[in-house]
Amino acid sequence: MMMKFLYIIAFFIYFLNIIHNISAYKPRIYMRIPQYFVNDRVIQFLNTNRINNCFEFEESPTNLLLKCWRENQLVNVNINIDREYQQKYLLESFSI
Repeated sequence: MMMKFLYIIAFFIYFLNIIHNISAYKPRIYMRIPQYFVNDRVIQFLNTNRINNCFEFEESPTNLLLKCWRENQLVNVNINIDREYQQKYLLESFSI
């Protein structure tokens, strides 16, 4: 009797995990920004999110961190240029 109960609980947890995974993975559709208009799109995004009162810190040549005041709250903005070959190189060069 106890084994049946454990199987039912395990199945229920497994079922909930499947439902969670399905809802967590939403398809991403990338829309083309016309060449030379990326700057305008980024500015539009920042304006839409009311990001305009900020302090900056350039953590690296490819990462800009902003601390901004918005709606009486401090928010973090991270602008990061992510290159796959840099990540791959770092992972391959790591040794223990």
